[in-house]
Amino acid sequence: MVRVLGVSDPEARAAGGGPRRGHPPIRTDVKNGLRYVWRHPLLRPIAFATGSSNFFGSMLFAIIVLFAVRTLHLSAGEIGLALAVGNIGFLIGAFLARRIVDWFGIGRAIVGSIGLSAPAWLLLPTATRSDGFVVFSVAGFVSSFGGLAIYNINQVSLRQAITPLGMQGRMNATMQFMVWGTMPVGSSIGGALASNLGLRPTLGIAAIGGLFTFLPPFFSPVRALRRIPAREEEPPAETVGGGTGRSRGRHAGQESATG
Repeated sequence: MVRVLGVSDPEARAAGGGPRRGHPPIRTDVKNGLRYVWRHPLLRPIAFATGSSNFFGSMLFAIIVLFAVRTLHLSAGEIGLALAVGNIGFLIGAFLARRIVDWFGIGRAIVGSIGLSAPAWLLLPTATRSDGFVVFSVAGFVSSFGGLAIYNINQVSLRQAITPLGMQGRMNATMQFMVWGTMPVGSSIGGALASNLGLRPTLGIAAIGGLFTFLPPFFSPVRALRRIPAREEEPPAETVGGGTGRSRGRHAGQESATG
């Protein structure tokens, strides 16, 4: 966020400073993006679900290799093979993502994929040296199939399809800040908990926390969606920072090309 707020406009500097005529300051864009996502009945629950999933997932992934080596005594080759199995789950999920939407609707696909993939990580804290490789592989496959592939493909498709072109850049910047900003926090907390509680209890805490990440979209209009709604109309001038319709149209074209 600090980096975004510090971005300046080279054209404005060449013209003597200040924002270009008809173009709102960057702080206004940040504020409008946050307001748009927060007030949106579909984007807000998706942001909370993805952000919380990334938080608990980062707690887990910060220590999972240590757990595999020190507790399960897996070799480097076994860890690499287990991760490869997880990537196969991602490829299969990506291939089936559209078909699952046709079968169940996009709302159920989003809620179900994140809700059903999280329990796989509960297997990790119970793993032993004898079944560690199998548990590691199964957990990675299921979570990659559902959480990484089906969920992400469909939630990104939904938010891109419904957001007006003039808000694409600000919506995406806001969503990325909200859902990626939790990752360093989760990693830090995961490392701190592992240092004090141990690897296995920390994995359990992260896995249990992940069980609840489906709740925001479940208790929202997202769950009832059968198909992706039509793209919404452009927000009024006061919402996007003012300026003439001509300048807003130019700004919308720029954002749709980069957002």
